Amino acid sequence: MSLDAMSEQWEILLVALVLGAAHVIYPRIARLRRNPAQQAAFSGGLSVGYVFLHLIPSLDAADGVVGPRIYFVALLGFVAFYGLDVLFQPPNHTHPTKYHAYLSAFFLYDGLLVFTLGLQLPPTPLLTLVFAVAIALDVLSTDLELEDDFGARFVKSGRWVLFAGVATGYAMSLLRRPHPFVVDTLTAALAGFMMFHTFNGQFPVSRNKKFLAFAAGLIVFGVLHVMLGAAE
Repeated sequence: MSLDAMSEQWEILLVALVLGAAHVIYPRIARLRRNPAQQAAFSGGLSVGYVFLHLIPSLDAADGVVGPRIYFVALLGFVAFYGLDVLFQPPNHTHPTKYHAYLSAFFLYDGLLVFTLGLQLPPTPLLTLVFAVAIALDVLSTDLELEDDFGARFVKSGRWVLFAGVATGYAMSLLRRPHPFVVDTLTAALAGFMMFHTFNGQFPVSRNKKFLAFAAGLIVFGVLHVMLGAAE
């Protein structure tokens, strides 16, 4: 194995460890929250930056392999999550399958997040760490939302299911790199999935006047994006 390949594997492991750690430590983080609305808005800004500055350009690059249908795949990812959200609106919001459906969705979400990040690593390990921490903040925000919905059940078992999703994404990255068509299709599905999750969960901040925190998160990710591009 070449030194470049070994370095890449260590960086992918770094991403997985950071995101996995977010699921492990989030109960302690939750107890430290002082202004949940501001923090959620900041995480939302990071997520929107990730979608527009990283995922959508990835789809543009994938267009050369998959063709224009790549955007149809992203749309399917968006619609699938939207359908899940609508399905469990009242009076079905207490349906016993809701917990398992949401865990399954976010298991796939975490797995694809690690897998697709691993295929498009930043140029240096330090920038990879910074990038992973930025995404981990959104993971923490998502865990807090799931705890609000499912309570102690999520703290006791659900977060470990999502941790397993991260581990699965890492294991996938260790396998032989699949055909670019497969990689780009998975990236597109993640893009659609993340777009709905981000926009549906974060844009209500416009109603609680936390725009400055949201803008701060967006600016932070924008700066990171410029740094990553400048380091290439």
